[in-house]
Formats: sequence, structure tokens, C-alpha cells
Amino acid sequence: KRFNILYGGGGSGKSYSIAEKKVMKIVSYDYVKEIILRKNFVSLKDSCFALLQRVIFNENLQDDFYFTTSPLEILHIPTGNKFLFRGMKDEKDREKVKSIVDPTGAWLEEANEFDREDLTQINLRIRGDNNTPKEIDISFFSGYIVLKET
Repeated sequence: KRFNILYGGGGSGKSYSIAEKKVMKIVSYDYVKEIILRKNFVSLKDSCFALLQRVIFNENLQDDFYFTTSPLEILHIPTGNKFLFRGMKDEKDREKVKSIVDPTGAWLEEANEFDREDLTQINLRIRGDNNTPKEIDISFFSGYIVLKET
């Protein structure tokens, strides 16, 4: 499916599940370019980047990956597939995302921080003439549920 939405409380495993799925995708397809997004770029290194790194090490795949912090990227060496990390804080950041050539997927972490224009731009960018599934994974914290009285 194009959109996969995971929500739940802290420690519910939503982000880890997406990270596992993204790692398996990047090692399984010939061409993958995943954009990993948070509204604020600064928080990506300690969240999504660290989580993807943990999954890669847990799966004993670390020898197949190259990690850089400037720019913040993870490269799958055998295929050249990449995780690119970007923020969407303002229009300048949105323009940077627009310039990424043929991204095949995205992960919007803490999606409740994004606005409609952010999601619209990401959806327009995920494309390409290849066999890689074009998916957008969305995760956000849902610490409580308000029940409506009937």
C-alpha cells in the first residue's frame, strides 16, 4: 500500500517495526532511496538514524553498510541504496526534499508535527521507474484515546 500508518504509545514498537521494514527493503531491492523525515532535522540523528543503525547491527548486517553524519546518510554498500535524512521545518527544507532524484519511499516520524503541505510534497516526490514498492510510512505517538460517549 502507498500509505502505512502506525501509531501507539511510547515503547509500542511502531518505529522499530518501520526501521526493520526499511532495512529489509534496502537490502532486498536493486534500487532504493528512502527519505527519513522529521519536522526538525536536529532530532533525526538521535532517533531514526540511531534506530536504523541498531536494526542493522541486530541483524548482523553492519559490514554491508556505511554510516555518515555529514551528510546524515546510511549507504548499503553492495547495492548503493541509501537512507537520506531530512527535516521539513520550513520552505527551504521542503525545497531540499524536492531536489532528491527518484526517491522510492519515505518515513515520516512524529508525523503529528507535519502539516498537509509537507505530506503533499512527499507524496509527489515518491516515484520512479523501478520495481521498488513506493511506500510512505507514517508513525506518531498516540498516548491516549478519547472515547466518545454514546
